[in-house]
Amino acid sequence: MIPTANWVVRETDANIPLMAQVLGISPIAARIMANRGIRTKNTALSFLNTSVNNLRPFLDMKGVAPAINRIGIAINLGEKMTIYGDYDADGITSTAILFKVLVRLGANVSYYIPHRVKEGYGLNKNAVQHIADSGTKLIITVDNGISAIEEVTFATTLGVDTVIIDHHEPGDKLPQAVAIVDPKQHDCPFPFKELCAGGLVYKLSGALCQHMGTPFIEHDESLVLAAIATICDIVPLKDENRILANCGMIVLNSNKLINPGVGSLITMRGYLEKPIDTFTMGFVLGPCINAAGRLKSANIAVELLTASAENTAERMRLTHELITLNDERKQLTADCTDRILASLGPEDEWEKVLVITDTEIHESIAGIVAGRIRETTGRPTIVFTQGDGAMKGSGRSPSCYNLFEALSANSHLFIRFGGHSMAAGLTLPCENIPILREALNRDCNLTPDDFCKIFEIDAELCAKEISLTLADEMARLAPFGRDNSEPMFVCRKLFAENVRVMDEKSTLIFTFRDDKGHRVKGIAFGLNDQYAKVISDTGVCNSGGYYMDVVFHVEANSFNGAVSVQMRVRDFAVKL
Repeated sequence: MIPTANWVVRETDANIPLMAQVLGISPIAARIMANRGIRTKNTALSFLNTSVNNLRPFLDMKGVAPAINRIGIAINLGEKMTIYGDYDADGITSTAILFKVLVRLGANVSYYIPHRVKEGYGLNKNAVQHIADSGTKLIITVDNGISAIEEVTFATTLGVDTVIIDHHEPGDKLPQAVAIVDPKQHDCPFPFKELCAGGLVYKLSGALCQHMGTPFIEHDESLVLAAIATICDIVPLKDENRILANCGMIVLNSNKLINPGVGSLITMRGYLEKPIDTFTMGFVLGPCINAAGRLKSANIAVELLTASAENTAERMRLTHELITLNDERKQLTADCTDRILASLGPEDEWEKVLVITDTEIHESIAGIVAGRIRETTGRPTIVFTQGDGAMKGSGRSPSCYNLFEALSANSHLFIRFGGHSMAAGLTLPCENIPILREALNRDCNLTPDDFCKIFEIDAELCAKEISLTLADEMARLAPFGRDNSEPMFVCRKLFAENVRVMDEKSTLIFTFRDDKGHRVKGIAFGLNDQYAKVISDTGVCNSGGYYMDVVFHVEANSFNGAVSVQMRVRDFAVKL
């Protein structure tokens, strides 16, 4: 059930030798940067030398001045404020950043995170009423609020002001808040529009401290949390997001306990002596933070990220609970994914767009399961589960299919709907699901080639070029993520001297050499089934002795105090 992959070697018309000479980098690194649209000297130097000093003045963003002015008044008057966050990693870290800064500034502040299943995303009137009844005079939304027109109006009738800090797309009409900080507002002059809520709150906190005439003592700690938000929210890792992510990782690697809660997670997950990179943030720390809001209450994660260094026992308890919830989430995801894949039948019977109903799925993981099904089948996938009186669906799509447009054409079938080209959420009556399935597949123009996984290759290398020097240079281009993918290479006609199956399910170890005797090690994760099928189809020896074309990343590997270069294999083809 693994789609055949297409290998596409990127072409560029940039003057690679000149770029390499001017920037003092290798032609390979210059080609990679050109492939990512980095072609001017200033842009390239900014990319290679990240510094928080290169962040733009935040007061240039629309809404910042009135926002910090209103928050400052509340602090000085002792008015109660409530931070209204969100239950994902971006919303949780944003809440924690602002809460810790406001507490240190002497504010009377609390926070409120809606329950994912019982309340759903964003402001709701019941929550607003509850917050107003608690004596709050100012609600500060983080990672939500830009579409809460009725809810903000309702808060106003209760005598509660609202400041909105959000990064989602605004509609034609905006809430009547005291201030709105959202770079995607149509008339906002701030040039970089892709900051997540964590980045916005980090910058707002610095501006607020300056407004209050006090140092931004929480700067480095807030920067670490903003980096986690930036990576976990999968915003483009360019411009200011690249600065936040990279500088935050540098701070965290220099002091893994700078935020006591994050330090507890790092310790209990076994990363205290290991380097922290985008993988650690996005796939080790982030899922634990997210798990609280998925299966229980996001308050658990906020409590951990705002816990004091002195309260070790409480931090350990909260950390253990988050890790346990994440383990439960992983098992639920695996079980649901396996069950759905088994129910799909033969590949030649799959529809172009998979619309799946599974009432056993916990709605908080439906999107993750849809993503796993999409990865395995190559098809746009929508997974529906039972909601409150209706069916709730989460969709994930490959880049070749605009899921938002396809669903928008059928919006008359939905109760609620939102999303973007590659992900969407929707609610609709059960009887409309077959109608939606038929309409999406009738109008879908995807071909079998579109279902194949695509590996976009930056350059073709020979074995001699795969070195520790190159691995170090690739690390300089990190952090990797959206809009700055990890550099990928292809090497042709490598002789696989030895192949070891280290684990039945997960790991392969290769020893390659070229015809000139240059040797290089390779490692592959999660390709065992693919390897077993290739061995079966071709009849070659399981332990090597044949030529291969290999798609891979270049990285340094440290083992027993020795550092060597290795290929992290992503795909391969046996050459007979």
